[in-house]
Amino acid sequence: MEIIRSNFKSNLHKVYQAIEEADFFAIDGEFSGISDGPSVTALTNGFDTPAERYQKLKKKERYIVISKVDEEERKRREQQKQAKEQEELNDAVGFSRVIHAIANSGKLVIGHNMLLDVMHTIHQFYCPLPADLNEFKEMTTCVFPRLLDTKLMASTQPFKDIINNTSLAELEKRVKETPFNPPKVESAEGFPSYDTASEQLHEAGYDAYITGLCFISMASYLGSFLSPPKVHVSARSKLIEPFFNKLFLMRVMDIPYLNLEGPDLQPKRDHVLHVTFPKEWKTSDLYQLFSAFGNIQISWIDDTSAFVSLSQPEQVQIAVNTSKYAESYRIQTYAEYVGSKHEEKQIKRKWTEDGWKEAERKRSNTQCVSYAPQNHYYHADSLTATSTVRKRNLSPSQAEADLEARVSGELSDTETEQTDPCAESHSEGRKKAKKLKRMKKDLSPTGSITDSPAKLFEVPDTW
Repeated sequence: MEIIRSNFKSNLHKVYQAIEEADFFAIDGEFSGISDGPSVTALTNGFDTPAERYQKLKKKERYIVISKVDEEERKRREQQKQAKEQEELNDAVGFSRVIHAIANSGKLVIGHNMLLDVMHTIHQFYCPLPADLNEFKEMTTCVFPRLLDTKLMASTQPFKDIINNTSLAELEKRVKETPFNPPKVESAEGFPSYDTASEQLHEAGYDAYITGLCFISMASYLGSFLSPPKVHVSARSKLIEPFFNKLFLMRVMDIPYLNLEGPDLQPKRDHVLHVTFPKEWKTSDLYQLFSAFGNIQISWIDDTSAFVSLSQPEQVQIAVNTSKYAESYRIQTYAEYVGSKHEEKQIKRKWTEDGWKEAERKRSNTQCVSYAPQNHYYHADSLTATSTVRKRNLSPSQAEADLEARVSGELSDTETEQTDPCAESHSEGRKKAKKLKRMKKDLSPTGSITDSPAKLFEVPDTW
């Protein structure tokens, strides 16, 4: 029996029962082809930071196709569009019950190279993805307290030395061989199993199925290191805790995973150079430029820039010096590149703040001038109260936000009464901000794991 759109509602109770009885869930959204615009490979490079990678994966490009149609055709297309949107909405609302049931179970959720799956699932069934990476981490661990990525697991000791290829298809073949002990699968009545011999790859259900098989085989292999050896290792075993909530980062050279429960790895990258060059240059031109420096790795950023990593960090300054008098290209250290990007952000932020400050000043002056004639019955001294209008910061730091909250909390009723009419809207804004802060505190994730991970197989901090 296959549960599809036509029989989903009538069989929803069976899905709930399966969620209740399951030890863990294996998921695969097969989302790789749903986004318009550039591919993930085109958007990313080997020296993305986790925050940069998150922003690139979150970004979506939309394209508009313009065509000329008559009024009758336009109405027909509009009706078709509305009917399709309503059908998709009904399906999404219905399936969201399954996602919420899985999340509420608190059980382990497994995927293979699952970062995009997690991002799309949260975006489609919970809320839009937050702009900030740390907020995304908090949200993810609140929705799915325990996640495990089998691609990261297979890329880590003790599997790294015995698994050469971590693609899902090759991993499924490898865990059928020694030293692994693949599970024997018995399907429930009415639910015929997939035949792994037919390799129905890139069908979401099949990929999720073999992801689960790979996890069982690798988890059981960890049990062979115990004394006495353990044949079956459950999804609740401390042996697999070191792999929890670390999502594999594809094609990042020195940061293997996104850590959902803490700060991400910060490699030194003192052997990495940032190079800018003419648009006509190709990879061969870069290899020729650095031919005197031995083995190099090139990671393209766009048509006119790339990262180049040298095998020996002491050669970095020599390479930088060679570009001092070059006209067609420029070489700088990775630290200089990061510093220049930070400077650009600071300048942009200052422009935004200054522009907003000027707009606030003009608005305040306009409001005060227009309000002044209405107060001509009052004593002149009543118009000399100190205004509480302050600069609005579009990107406040945490320290600034905390300070503002404290200052807001210290304003007494008397002080509030003394503020001029121009400040009333700001007082209301502070009240809303304090309310939002309380709400955020109430919604802080409670399902994250607090127990210390097992020490037998730690995911290394350096690779």
